[in-house]
Amino acid sequence: MITFTTPEKVGIDSKYVQRFMTEITRQHINLHDVILMRGDQIFFEKYWAPFTADFPHRMYSVTKSFVSIAIGFLQQEGKLSLDDPIIRYFPDKLPQEADPLLARQTIRDMLMMCTCYVTGNWFRPEVTDRLKYYFDRPAEKVPGTLFTYDSNGSYVLGCLVERLSGMRLLDYLKEKVLDRLGYFDNAHILSTMDGTPWADSALICRPRALAAFARFVMNGGAWEGEQLLDREYVQTAVSRQTDNVQRGNHNYNAWGYGYQFWMDEQGAYSFNGMGAQFAICDPKHDLILVCNGDDQLSSETDSPRIFRAFFDHIAAHADNVPQEEELFDLDAPLALSVARGKRISSLLETINGKTYQCLNSPLGKNIGWLWFRLDFTEDGGVLSYENEQGEKQFAFGIKENRYGTFPQAGYSDEYGNRHEVTDFRYKMAASAGWVDENKLQIRVQVIDRYFGLLILTFGFKDDLASVCMEKSAEDFFDEYQGWLIARRRKG
Repeated sequence: MITFTTPEKVGIDSKYVQRFMTEITRQHINLHDVILMRGDQIFFEKYWAPFTADFPHRMYSVTKSFVSIAIGFLQQEGKLSLDDPIIRYFPDKLPQEADPLLARQTIRDMLMMCTCYVTGNWFRPEVTDRLKYYFDRPAEKVPGTLFTYDSNGSYVLGCLVERLSGMRLLDYLKEKVLDRLGYFDNAHILSTMDGTPWADSALICRPRALAAFARFVMNGGAWEGEQLLDREYVQTAVSRQTDNVQRGNHNYNAWGYGYQFWMDEQGAYSFNGMGAQFAICDPKHDLILVCNGDDQLSSETDSPRIFRAFFDHIAAHADNVPQEEELFDLDAPLALSVARGKRISSLLETINGKTYQCLNSPLGKNIGWLWFRLDFTEDGGVLSYENEQGEKQFAFGIKENRYGTFPQAGYSDEYGNRHEVTDFRYKMAASAGWVDENKLQIRVQVIDRYFGLLILTFGFKDDLASVCMEKSAEDFFDEYQGWLIARRRKG
């Protein structure tokens, strides 16, 4: 059972928690929550508004680690062997002649990300059966040899769990362990186009649920004194099974790979999901860090900083005698990040309420805007524009977030890669700031079951404007990428 305490009561000096939080906030890492845990006790927990402990957060590829544990339960029940070829269980999804190397690929190869595939993108309209898509491709390398991140393979393993258990993936895990842990009552896994589990990327659950599951794994598959899953399987899963460095570098997540778990420095390992979804487990000091966020646009810099802050400020001082020192105010309220820049520009009155006609972006091409207009208020504004779907608008705050819904229709809801134009819209937060006197930057953050970041930068000169749009999101915001030129209408 998870309980709550203070840092000092588990042997951690609060000043190191303060230093950890100071580092996170100083680096402007776009986190939504942080949980620090030792043993079965959470000794620090923080949420950035509007996120709370009850918010079911998309965990992205952390889902893969859950699938690994489900495979362990199936092996424990005698329903599979890790050395079984995967094609044995999907005869209905195979092409007339499967690639001979695919025929050699085992469940163990897939757990280790040592499959026969290097590439594979299912986010295409023609992919309506993701299982058939996976098996109906030529091999690109010998399975069991070299690591490549095969997310599609993890999806197949999730489907394997459902085929052999006769249950939905999450229901199976709930029956085996999750219901014992608590916090998973409102958990959910999104589906792919054909209703199969989006098992490589789409678990949605509370941060505390992830913390409890990480604790179960750190316990070697035991919970409250009962061994639920074979300890040897768990220990193997969280141990280095293969090298995962192809480019010679040694990044924060390049210490080896287990069975859908990443090896980290100092004997630690992690559940690792896109956008800063992490559960970092440090067995040496019996520590767990859980965090969620959306750093998709800056993950190459932000993710290493999270790991560095944890190891430098928490793990490195886990055995120190507590001392009193005040640094970061642990009771300080936090809120979702906002756009950079200043609140005001001398150019504001020149462009306020003026319509700009787009010169190089006809409908169906690139961004596909016909025109746009910015209407400012004292503390915010509204961006209006017309694209292929018609006239649209959304509000933003100046150096603060405005919460609403993003106006684009046709993004996936329950089923990934299904793009139907309905009344459904993603919830979002939008803010803006003047990064230069003539440059306004609008930051749009989708904060729904899907997460994504869109940056729109407007540069103005005389009666002309340039617009740059960059997105970091999985299978949406595609209409908001690229550049356009616009001219201010007369009158």
